[in-house]
Amino acid sequence: MRFSEVLRAENQEIWQKSKDHPFVRQLVDGSLDKEAFRYYLLQDHYYLTHYVKVIALGIAYADDYVTMMELSKSLASLEKSELMMREKFYPYVGIETADLDEIVASPAAYHYTSHMYRLAGSHSLGRILAGILPCYWLYWEIGEQYVDCISPEPLYQSWMEIYQDTGYAEGLQRQIDLLDRIAVGLTDDALAELREAFRISSYAELAFWDMAYKQKTWDGRGDLDGELVSY
Repeated sequence: MRFSEVLRAENQEIWQKSKDHPFVRQLVDGSLDKEAFRYYLLQDHYYLTHYVKVIALGIAYADDYVTMMELSKSLASLEKSELMMREKFYPYVGIETADLDEIVASPAAYHYTSHMYRLAGSHSLGRILAGILPCYWLYWEIGEQYVDCISPEPLYQSWMEIYQDTGYAEGLQRQIDLLDRIAVGLTDDALAELREAFRISSYAELAFWDMAYKQKTWDGRGDLDGELVSY
């Protein structure tokens, strides 16, 4: 069994909670509050600005050309995705450039990015890859679960189609293959660190949906009140 398959099997229950979360289900049925989607997009922008930096650090820690090029492709893909968000979604929910400059990170977004920077600080490319992979992979599985559904809200349908695209799937597979290649030959202790990084990110993804659905802020109910223990 490939290491990625072990990771996926260990986190199946967590991932299913994300795929069945009310935020996701209401995207599919078109009933999601537009303000919740707007809040999600803003927090996702905050997250991605730091996600990009963590990938860049991963490139710096890579010790072979193939790995550097694969991670560079991920950066290019993220840039394309961010441009698509700006052009396709932001105008419809009233997000302007000034809004992006004034984002206050929610507890979930702050904790998630802090987790990724902690992984980057370990100087372990394997831990970085294990930590960033759930985001990439889970979104594909959400797209797959609802591939036969058409949201009556065109905005939400367009969002889902991003993660049902074959190009997205190909990029994901490259990242999975890269992690599997790095995992070969690692000690059991090192693999345990990768498994922990992947697990925490999987919980962080679940917390992210909940944050967006309830539009959580530091002044309201949040991750620290015990409602959703993720960290």
